[in-house]
Amino acid sequence: MAEINRLSEEEVIVIRRRMALLQIATQDAFGQTDAIDSTKLGSAVYRQYTSAGGVYKYTTIEAVAANLFYGIAMGHAFENGNKRTALMAMLSLIEKNRYYLLNTTEEDLYEFARSVAAHEIALPDGTARSADSEAQAIAAWLKCRIRAKKYGDTKMPFKELRQQLEELGCSFDKPDRNYIKIHREMWMVRVGYPRAQFEVPVGRVKEIRRALRLDEAQGIDSAAFYNLEQTVDRFVNEYRDLMRRLADL
Repeated sequence: MAEINRLSEEEVIVIRRRMALLQIATQDAFGQTDAIDSTKLGSAVYRQYTSAGGVYKYTTIEAVAANLFYGIAMGHAFENGNKRTALMAMLSLIEKNRYYLLNTTEEDLYEFARSVAAHEIALPDGTARSADSEAQAIAAWLKCRIRAKKYGDTKMPFKELRQQLEELGCSFDKPDRNYIKIHREMWMVRVGYPRAQFEVPVGRVKEIRRALRLDEAQGIDSAAFYNLEQTVDRFVNEYRDLMRRLADL
């Protein structure tokens, strides 16, 4: 089993600082960036690292992400924005470990956060409500919504390919009929664009990477470089309306 990359207290603060720079923080009460209680923050983040005899208690990505979310959302280490910070931290941890969150709408995420904050997240029949059982319920909620990203070239929806390329510094022209141009520094490639949701064949993915000097020959492997601040920017922009709604919880 691959080792899970857990977030540190410092990385959670990086997430807060990045969120504080974005428009959502200036429009809705967010509070000071640093924790108002460092002990509470330590306890919140430590939930991921719970162990006995040197063996981690939580060994799946969904369990680690669930306990990170629960710790931050319910620990109230920050002046405000605890649920928003918990959500960004959870999504960033999932991303950091090369997983996707799938089949989940903003409404799903809002109801998820609301139910956790209100201690109303559904538990199995006969289960007593506690911090551990609620964290287990979060893990169960996540388990059916995440999957590992595949390494190496593979066919993929154009939307996902575009996202990966943009994170690597590429830009896209407006579509011209059934084609679109992709730029990276001095390099450019023209690719078919018959519709927004079309799937790019594996051979074409290889050609695009080669044309943009993003292949193994240039020292860039198939795993996109993980950048925490860029990840937070992307998620906050993607879930901007959700961030506003969570501010009112």
